[in-house]
Amino acid sequence: MTEAVQILNARRTPIDKTGSLLAAADIKRESLTRRVDQSKSLSVESPADQRCPGSPNRHQGSMELLTSAELAPSNNQERRDMNKRIVNIEDFRRHAKKRLPKMVFDFLEGGALDELTLRTNQTQFEALLLRQRALVDVAGIDTTTTVLGQKLSSPLMVSPMGLLTTFHPSADLAVARATAQAGSIFIHSAWSGCSLEDVVREAPHNTWAQISFWSDHGETREHIARAKDAGVNTLVITGDVAVSSKRERDLHHGLSLPPRPPMRDYFQTATRPGWIWRWLTGPRISYGNYKINGRPIKMGDMEPWMDHHKNESADWKMFAELRSEWSGNLVVKGIMAPQDATQAVAEGADGIFVSNHGGRQFDSQPATIEVLPSIVDATAGRAEVYLDGGVRRGSDIAKALGLGARAALVGRPMAYALASGGQAAVEQAFRILHDELKTTMGFLGKTSIHDLDESVFSDVVRR
Repeated sequence: MTEAVQILNARRTPIDKTGSLLAAADIKRESLTRRVDQSKSLSVESPADQRCPGSPNRHQGSMELLTSAELAPSNNQERRDMNKRIVNIEDFRRHAKKRLPKMVFDFLEGGALDELTLRTNQTQFEALLLRQRALVDVAGIDTTTTVLGQKLSSPLMVSPMGLLTTFHPSADLAVARATAQAGSIFIHSAWSGCSLEDVVREAPHNTWAQISFWSDHGETREHIARAKDAGVNTLVITGDVAVSSKRERDLHHGLSLPPRPPMRDYFQTATRPGWIWRWLTGPRISYGNYKINGRPIKMGDMEPWMDHHKNESADWKMFAELRSEWSGNLVVKGIMAPQDATQAVAEGADGIFVSNHGGRQFDSQPATIEVLPSIVDATAGRAEVYLDGGVRRGSDIAKALGLGARAALVGRPMAYALASGGQAAVEQAFRILHDELKTTMGFLGKTSIHDLDESVFSDVVRR
């Protein structure tokens, strides 16, 4: 990993100083709910954008106005126009920002503390420049690959994301369906607002389950048993959330559970009536994987439940015990140090997931693309290596593979798309990244994903 690693080490660009959530759209919920009753004859349900069925309705008397009409465009022509306007992930980001209340968008976009790691994830991808080749036959570019023996259309998967119900009522279901349509893998979050079973029904062969080692071991064992019963073959063990993070954007918005936003957020949220309507008629905010005494967890119970169940004592012994009991694949998420990669492989991990949680947990650590070469070297081919954090272009996928990753994953890009237009928008985001990857491979003179290696990098350092 010589030249590319030297580039990353040489360029430490100065960075500008520039689950727990919402529902602050509680704005006059009682009166708005009464209006839902009066308007229910206008409501219809679309099978393409149904909400998480396991989640309780916020208002049982209303049907769902969660249809294709609920996407940003109001008719087919406008939808086609939106497809023309949105040509990259940044376009989805801007569109999501217009559709979501500021406090919700900040929850999606924000990171821990000064957000240094959040920004460096992207800037370090930008630092890596690629080497264009000339007069190379690139007919028949093939982006297919395999991950843990499963064939994928491209080396792009979706990272686990909690409480997607905040951005769109279809939440995980929409993302899972779009992921299956794209021939990829969706990792269902342990903090999802939808149950694992609901998601697996939508994408039975394309879902992995994220597992957290809770202080109540019975809760963890039950989650694992449910994953097995649902036919899930790969568990993703969270290794980077032993302690709580400090996300200052959320604190400024009063985003506890339940939220206590300042008055300015009530007024700002009122400028997003579409989101308020979807929030009122969609599923309640809850943890879809867990229950209290057999009932769904209410919003007011979520923070105490998390405080009670978080486990600061989780260690490799718990992973080793799981390895001895689980016959399927095990992936460890949150690996940022070579010694942890070595330990994970020694304990029987099938996959190493290089992730800094998108900069949402621990600030002032390196970008994932910076540490990737050392993690690849530490695994020495004994486990597959995946990466997320800062991937915004198809060329970023090529860069990750060039440094030894088996596949790249995205989180926020798919959340931006989900907030912009549900399942259809997520499908479009997949197409955009796939097409950009193919274009990048063409310029690199590579026709196969497996040909992407260190030779694709230029020795020029971007300054």
